Amino acid sequence: MSFEINCSEDITEEFLMTLLCQVGEARAACMQAMKEAREGRAQAAQALLKEADNALITVHKTQTSLIGFDEGAGKVKMTLILTHIQDHIMTTMLCRELAEEIVGIHHKVLRKEEYAEANI
Repeated sequence: MSFEINCSEDITEEFLMTLLCQVGEARAACMQAMKEAREGRAQAAQALLKEADNALITVHKTQTSLIGFDEGAGKVKMTLILTHIQDHIMTTMLCRELAEEIVGIHHKVLRKEEYAEANI
């Protein structure tokens, strides 16, 4: 669920907590994807990365609405929670990129191990 910001009153505690929860869901999916990949469950890992992508799309749309409303004019009051949320968004986006690489590496390594075992 994404929110459109039309006025300062739209930036409620519910809005902020929802945004934080959505980002948390994306990060959790990325972390679980890496665990699934380590266990050799490539399809599950890919499904979790897709789940993370869907959550991050919603987060990014909401974030873009917030930035668009502010227009660089300081309409959005920067609070500690908003800064915290922005930090989570940035680190989760990085986590998503790294998770894709790590999932790919696990898949490649496991395929080589399976090949080596089959040719012993």
